[in-house]
Amino acid sequence: MTAIRLAVLELRGFRGPLRRFVPLVLCLVPLLYGAMYLWANWDPYGKTGHIPVAVVNEDHPAETRQGQRVDAGAQVVTELKASRQFDWAFVDEAAARDGLERGRYAFTIRIPADFSAGLATGPDTRPEQARIHILLNDANNYIAGVMTEVVEAKLQEQVNSAAHEAYVRGVYGRLADIGGKLDTAAQAAQGLVNATTVAQQGSSAAAGASATLRFGSTQLADGAQKLSQATTQVHAAATALGEAAPPLGAAADAVVSAATLVTQGVDAVHTATSTVKQGTAKAVTDLDQLPAAHPELGDDPLFQRLRQDVTAADAAAGQIDGHAATAAGNAHAALQQAVGLRRTAAAVQQSAQNAQTPLALVDSGARSIAAGTATVSTGLSALQQGSVALQTAADQAHNGATTLATVIDDGKKQVPVLDSAQLEHAAEVLGTPVAIDRSNLHPAGVYGRGLAPFFFGIALWVFGLFAYLFLRPVNTRALAARTRASTVAVAGWLPAAALGVLGAVILYGVVSAGLGLHAAAPWTTVLLLTVGAAAFIAIDHCLRTAFGTAGDVLSLVLLILQLTASGGLYPMQTTPAPFQAVHPFLPMTYLVDGLRVTISGGPSSHVIRDIAVLAGFGVLFLVLTSLALRRRRVWTVARLHPDLDL
Repeated sequence: MTAIRLAVLELRGFRGPLRRFVPLVLCLVPLLYGAMYLWANWDPYGKTGHIPVAVVNEDHPAETRQGQRVDAGAQVVTELKASRQFDWAFVDEAAARDGLERGRYAFTIRIPADFSAGLATGPDTRPEQARIHILLNDANNYIAGVMTEVVEAKLQEQVNSAAHEAYVRGVYGRLADIGGKLDTAAQAAQGLVNATTVAQQGSSAAAGASATLRFGSTQLADGAQKLSQATTQVHAAATALGEAAPPLGAAADAVVSAATLVTQGVDAVHTATSTVKQGTAKAVTDLDQLPAAHPELGDDPLFQRLRQDVTAADAAAGQIDGHAATAAGNAHAALQQAVGLRRTAAAVQQSAQNAQTPLALVDSGARSIAAGTATVSTGLSALQQGSVALQTAADQAHNGATTLATVIDDGKKQVPVLDSAQLEHAAEVLGTPVAIDRSNLHPAGVYGRGLAPFFFGIALWVFGLFAYLFLRPVNTRALAARTRASTVAVAGWLPAAALGVLGAVILYGVVSAGLGLHAAAPWTTVLLLTVGAAAFIAIDHCLRTAFGTAGDVLSLVLLILQLTASGGLYPMQTTPAPFQAVHPFLPMTYLVDGLRVTISGGPSSHVIRDIAVLAGFGVLFLVLTSLALRRRRVWTVARLHPDLDL
């Protein structure tokens, strides 16, 4: 008998008023499990508006130091009312606490009294952080507490946006004030530039004048020094002359006396020479007359020699007498000059004595002038250095003022001047400065659409557990006959597989039409569900065939393992290491992965791999079932014991 014929005979066995509905009920098992779970969890975050949440606003308005009023509590309440994200109930603290404890509220939000006061410190140097208190009660519902993360993020976003807008308005208000002050500063800086320009010009002129004055004072100091030296020399000469005048007078008197004595001596000599001259003249005359009286003397050589000597003596006496006369004249002239010198020396002595006092005053004044001009020259030198330093400082001040004016002008250009519309736009933009563009390559959309692959896998596995509660895993008559074990295995698997595939198609159709699954690749989804259902049923069939009732327990354990290790809920990286280790070896892993691609979109290579792996699981466990059936044909004592019933 063929496997298909045996499968048909198995299905025809459901006769009677109630039994005929068994295949239909089995086909609805995936629908009942998968569709109901998906329906209940299709879009829980989209229905949070039905969750009651108590809001307590205890906030009091506050003012910033700049006088800006802050009423953040009322603004938050307004934002919450507009959002309708939850079913807000605005009550007092006592009602909120009582409602949370009795389960009337999922959680409470309390805005404290100092909420606005904390936000008002934003522009201060030491701002404080405002706080909002969210109170949970996991005894009511833990998932509701998880949902507070969504409202917490929204609240923080709204409050931060409002606070940022307030800060921005305050900042731009300050910038407007700064802009006005920068205008004043720019005008003052320009005035400073003009003043430093004038100072620069004046200091330059002062430096030039001081240099010229210093040069003239240096020349004056040199002249004064030379004058002082000259007057000192004149005073010294006058003093020396005054000191030399008395000796000069005495010397003049001595000269007159000496000249008188010389004159007298010369006169005496002249008288003597005149007498000698007269004597020699007379002796000549007498000698000239002797030859006449004594002719013998005319030839006498001695006489002739004497005559010559006397003649020479007479000539010499005449010369000496002439010289004596000249000397006498000179002596008388010298005497007259000595007398005149004595008179001049007396006059010089008197003049020198009269000039010493004025010359002493002139010398002292010249020294004072020289010292004063030297001091003036030193002062003018310092003045020149100060003028140069002043000019340098004026240049630096001018450069600094120019730089300051430029910086102020640049800063003024960088300060934005906004009108009311621009300020409103800037406050909105900077209130939420970052807009996050969130995109998704293959969006699942709602929560249930993302979980559909996981619930589909669970529903198909549960169908396998239920199927062999009503279907026989093995046709014992065929097993007792000489039918091949593989045929018997396929014949026991085929009815459940057919019903499982039909149930998967019904599940997919109802979820698509009723909940809006709208798979990206519907036919591939049906194909994957078909292969997945056939593989899961092959595994359940093998376990039930090989281990009997205990196989159902193993199948249930395997289901529990796959709930945690197939990656249907959370990323596998967040699960413990043992679950990550078995993840690649579980059949539900590949059904979930493939359905994610066919429902939301993704690479087709994943789908091909997943179908191949699931088909491999199905073939493998059919082979194992065949081996188990072949083994069952050998009767043992253990097989005589009845199977365990659950």
